[in-house]
Amino acid sequence: MVMTVLEYLWGDDGHIEAPCAGKGNCGKCLIRVVTDCPVPTETEARWLSSEQLEKGYRLACCVMYTPGLGFESCGADGEFSMLTYYLGMTEYSSVAIADVKELGIAIDIGTTTIAFALVDMGSGVVYSSHAVMNRQRALGADVISRIQQANEGHLEQLHRYVVEDILQGIAYINEEFSGEISGKIRSVVIAGNTTMLHILLNTPCQSLGVYPFTPVFLDMQRHRFADIFGADACDAEVLLLPGISTYVGADVSAGIFSLSNEKKPWLLIDLGTNGEMALFSEGGIVATSTAAGPAFEGGNISCGTGSIAGAISGVVYQPDGKEFAIETIGNQPPVGICGSGVLDIVGQLVKFGLLDESGYLDEDEFEDGFVTIAPGIQFTQKDVREFQLAKSAIRAGIEVLLAETSNSYADIECVYVAGGFGHKMNLDSAILIGMLPPEWQEKIYSVGNAALGGCVKVLTPDADIDKITVLGEFEEIIKNAKEINLSTHPLFNDGFMEYMMFENASDRKV
Repeated sequence: MVMTVLEYLWGDDGHIEAPCAGKGNCGKCLIRVVTDCPVPTETEARWLSSEQLEKGYRLACCVMYTPGLGFESCGADGEFSMLTYYLGMTEYSSVAIADVKELGIAIDIGTTTIAFALVDMGSGVVYSSHAVMNRQRALGADVISRIQQANEGHLEQLHRYVVEDILQGIAYINEEFSGEISGKIRSVVIAGNTTMLHILLNTPCQSLGVYPFTPVFLDMQRHRFADIFGADACDAEVLLLPGISTYVGADVSAGIFSLSNEKKPWLLIDLGTNGEMALFSEGGIVATSTAAGPAFEGGNISCGTGSIAGAISGVVYQPDGKEFAIETIGNQPPVGICGSGVLDIVGQLVKFGLLDESGYLDEDEFEDGFVTIAPGIQFTQKDVREFQLAKSAIRAGIEVLLAETSNSYADIECVYVAGGFGHKMNLDSAILIGMLPPEWQEKIYSVGNAALGGCVKVLTPDADIDKITVLGEFEEIIKNAKEINLSTHPLFNDGFMEYMMFENASDRKV
């Protein structure tokens, strides 16, 4: 069978970063060939320097696998900074775990990370939170890539990855408490986008990726722990929360549930690998999902990376020296640029007039078509375009939700920004580049992992999952939620083109 090294590694259960799922669009599946090195392809020449190519570095998606080929993976390694905080999170209890009778575990299956919280179901207090990487990211950074991989024969592998990741997270928490929790876990509540929940249940994804994008299930699912995870150490019931649509899933409904008592109208924006939004007013809920792509998490950015140690997370341009002062995660030497760093770079380029209003880099300043942020780390014209697409999709989606509910900027009481990127983003940069309107400067709050917060809320005494109240609340959310299909909405198409621009960017010189 003819296959690339990337496909060979997938089949051999090897793990290698490939956010674009092997299409040659990200340059992240780096390997070093140590036997006879093949001639580089045009794709490899675009992503790799001549020095790297001379040393045998190649992209796994471009090198054909043959028996005996010697190579080593050399993608970015490191501990990711993963978000488990959410709005209203209770402080960890000082009560001994031995005194607790019933525990619940809340889980948010994100496209990039999986977050956990251990909850005392008697008091609602959180004892521990933890997160692990979703190993599915090795087969693609976004939902569309995962659907394609599932439909091309990798569903079982994707399913196994998420099951093993969840078991690993629970085992970590159990070990944290010296094995005392396993016999006390009564309920496990899980949220995630519709694709993640289909993969968790090993459900075919064919209908998710073709029009009219019909899910196999959206309703609340109840299972025994052993039926999903094949482990008999836990006899808990597993509750999968319901979703609104194929692309507005249970992670969004859980986020809405976590904020349902807040003063209306409010807007929830989840800025992660996928961009989802919900506007909750007295008239009900209007929700949508934007094709923002993975740029907010460093995906499809030439030197982009996840939130690992050394990722550039903050940037300030210093015009006198024509250089950038950077902040990295963990104060480690820079290894790449994560989403918040990308936002800051674009914001600084706009602020100092180094991008024109259409997004072109100043040719006098950057004649090579890229900006050097740190030694060996560049930000290119293509990177600018990737981020323009993402920020424009978010802003245009906001405009559609406001129009659909006859609300103005002033009418919105609060804007809750969820997700890892939203938790770290520089608000001034987001407003400066036009992703969010300046009228909301004092109304925007980071709520962390709102989906995890919704799962925890399900496990609290006021919302015991054995009571009809939780089912009723979620049924009300789903019943009162209207999904807007942005791809066919005329206001979105017009707004998308408008907000691609950096209005008056050339006049913002300091």
